[in-house]
Parts: sequence; structure tokens; C-alpha cells
Amino acid sequence: MRTRIRNARWLAVLPALMLAAPLAAAAPMPASSGHVHFIQKSSKAGTLNNGNVAFSGRRITIPVVAVAPGSPDKTFELHGKVNPTIVLPAGAKLRIKLADADHEMPHGLGVTRKAPPYPENAKAEIKPPIAGTGIVQPSESAANLHVKSTGWFTLKPGTYYYVCPVPGHAKDGMYGKIVVQASGQ
Repeated sequence: MRTRIRNARWLAVLPALMLAAPLAAAAPMPASSGHVHFIQKSSKAGTLNNGNVAFSGRRITIPVVAVAPGSPDKTFELHGKVNPTIVLPAGAKLRIKLADADHEMPHGLGVTRKAPPYPENAKAEIKPPIAGTGIVQPSESAANLHVKSTGWFTLKPGTYYYVCPVPGHAKDGMYGKIVVQASGQ
């Protein structure tokens, strides 16, 4: 049985830390107590719309948490939702920041057009990903999250998926949908 920190205050700082993290952050990110804002439900972290998380703008950073406290194993969380559909405008420059809040397992995130179901080794199925974070190692504590980012990328209108490339994770449900809408939709 796995043990997970269920501290709501810690969960509240995750997105703020991720947006503040440098592009290629692979080292732990220390938590800042007084200046951290809860943005998981702010417009910078997208807006919740019918269970989807929608973003607007020309440059979008999407903060995603792997296995947030209180969430099921092998899931991504954004805006308080597990594996939500992310809705984006076509032509926007995107970057996804992934924080591994799971203290026991590494996780990663790759963007692909390949739809589920996924095999045990999803990494082979989605190779090469359109964009990816690489593998993020487990964080030792809530105060030192490991965060990695994709580089900036753009998606054309259509349907994509964000998938954990660690063997067995996508097969067990660690993926979500990305819908890129053409102008005027």
C-alpha cells in the first residue's frame, strides 16, 4: 500500500512552483512560503469549462502534476481534475511543466497523436513524441518538487494525447486528451 501526503496547503503551491520553475528544471524546486499563490484555479492555469480545462492566449504554460496528493496513482492532475481534456487555441506556443508529486515512482509526459488504448510500453508507441518532458524523478518531499518542462511547441487543430511514457502507466490510465481548436470555434 502506498502512502501519500494529503496536505491541501502543499497541493496549493504546486502550480505556482511549476510556473516559476526554469524551463529545463530537473533539480528540486524549494517551496516559498509567503509569495506562493494558489493558481491551480486561476486563469493562468486555464479555466474549468464542462470538466475540460481551457486555455487562451498566444503563449501558454500548462502546469501538470503527476499523482497529486489525494489523487489516484498513475494520474495527471490539472485544475483539480484527474486526466482532464485540455482545450487550446490553434497556433499558440505551448509549454507543459510537469511536477512529480509521487514520492515513489518517476513519471514523464509526452504529447502524441496516438489514441488509447496503450500497450505496456507506451514509450515505443509514441516515439518520437511531438513534445516531452523526459522522465521526472520522484520528489523527496513536498518542499522539493522535481519539475521538468517541454520546450516551446505549437500544435495544429486536431486531437492529441498527453501520456506518461513510464512502462505500464499509460496502459493503467495515465493519459489525457488535448483538443486544439481552429480559430473561431
